[in-house]
Amino acid sequence: MIKKIGVLMGGTSLERDVSLNSGKAIVEVCQKLKYDTIPLILNEKLSDILPDLQIVDFMFIALHGGEGENGSMQGFLEELGVQYNGSGVLASALGMDKNISKILCQSIGIPTPKWRYFKSFKKSLKYKCDSYPVVVKPNDGGSTIGLTIVHQESELEAAIRHADANGSGILIEKFIPGRELTVSVLGEKACPIIEILPTHESYDYECKYTKGMSDYRCPANIPALLTESIRQKSIEFYNLLKCKGYGRIDFRLDTEGVPWLLEINTLPGMTSTSLVPKAAEAIGISFEELIQTIINESLKK
Repeated sequence: MIKKIGVLMGGTSLERDVSLNSGKAIVEVCQKLKYDTIPLILNEKLSDILPDLQIVDFMFIALHGGEGENGSMQGFLEELGVQYNGSGVLASALGMDKNISKILCQSIGIPTPKWRYFKSFKKSLKYKCDSYPVVVKPNDGGSTIGLTIVHQESELEAAIRHADANGSGILIEKFIPGRELTVSVLGEKACPIIEILPTHESYDYECKYTKGMSDYRCPANIPALLTESIRQKSIEFYNLLKCKGYGRIDFRLDTEGVPWLLEINTLPGMTSTSLVPKAAEAIGISFEELIQTIINESLKK
């Protein structure tokens, strides 16, 4: 039985501010749920919070990006024998690596935009795209930090440098014109699809975390058969990576009605503008119920 919960937030990734907002919201809910809750803000050294890690029954990881989402923190907590939310070491690592996750996606026949991956920054600068527009982004980034939509060759180098400065490895991916969709998975079920309508060309950092910068339709206004197909593809991919507890899978729906899987997020945000809470709310699950469900699902490991 869980008595004391730690909520781990902050971290050193570029998504630190988002993590702090998620963590604050989760702390408030855990306190309402009558858990003895300890907010833990990770700065640079794990040793600073190690004493607190060792006295909690359950760790709710509210870190985003970096060591919080790539399997490192999950492995560390397993070594300590501390239970935690969400996916394990392998699924977290696979989900963070966009190149590997796209290869796996392709292996089971789910469409994903054509891409090139570059481990070497110098090699990426020599690449010539066959056509534009393309999306240039860090291979291990989140929250669209470091992402640029490139419309012509003259913009490519600056976009590559921007991606390189914000992550490790560079992904150059065909841009799919169309609609922005996302599917939240809770437990073993896919929630209603959300369509995102950002005020910018892409669903960038500002549109994600600034109220009023995006509109949302949940459920998305798409045909029933297509809805079921996208939800099924989401579950297939989620299970392929052996994700647990919850996650979110992002798609682009092209003008021909083909859904293209972009990536998976194994520790989705839990801020006031976050998508998983919106999807849960659409099926009558409050934020408090969502956090409790995530904890319950995570204990099934």
